[in-house]
Amino acid sequence: MHAPLPDYQPPHAQRAAIAVGLAPILVLLAFTLIVCGLIEVDTGFAVFAACTAWVVVEMNQYQKSIDGYNEDYVSRHLAWRSSDNLEEAASSAAAPTREFVGRFLQAERVLLRDGQLP
Repeated sequence: MHAPLPDYQPPHAQRAAIAVGLAPILVLLAFTLIVCGLIEVDTGFAVFAACTAWVVVEMNQYQKSIDGYNEDYVSRHLAWRSSDNLEEAASSAAAPTREFVGRFLQAERVLLRDGQLP
């Protein structure tokens, strides 16, 4: 029997989800304030640009953190095992671990970016 695989627990997307959810609301609010004449058009466009930058930065940081976690998980727990051993160990693991190991094996033991298909 081989050592079990640790649970695959990638970083949470909470900050990115907040940015993606809140930015459109702020842009809509700025657009409404422009139409009502309460703020200038330049200010509204500045809010739009800031919200766009916020979402891009948060999504980029999330992608970097999950890619780093995946790379670390593969190098520590998957790279040194054979495919047969990985299949056996993943069969008794939790669902996220099984899915990640399955994607790793389907990609012919190549680490793909999160969301990439083999």
